[in-house]
Amino acid sequence: MKQILAYTNNQNGFILPYVLFFIAISFIVITANVHSYRDEIHIAQNHTEQLKIETLLQMGRTRFKDELASGMDLPASTIYHFPYGDVDIRYTKQTKKKYNLYLTVQTDTGAAHSIKNQLELTDE
Repeated sequence: MKQILAYTNNQNGFILPYVLFFIAISFIVITANVHSYRDEIHIAQNHTEQLKIETLLQMGRTRFKDELASGMDLPASTIYHFPYGDVDIRYTKQTKKKYNLYLTVQTDTGAAHSIKNQLELTDE
């Protein structure tokens, strides 16, 4: 009597689909890891730029505050140059000790950010 499913007895041809399946899964996993790593690098670069911007904002605001407190007569627009970028401060005087600031930050890599802020000088 002849067997109906004779090809199941000879398993020489069954190895190739398993190998292809495991290779495909390996490529998918490797590709996903590469994309994830690339995204992490991009996120880290953006985070570094954000830290530079925040640092420049604080440095510019502090220098502006120190110059005002020392009695210097500042123009309506002042630009400060720092190692990581430039800060442009435009201000209007609200009261004798209160100023409205408009800060524009440009980092050394070209990222830019603008923010409005209020500065109040205190007697120390």
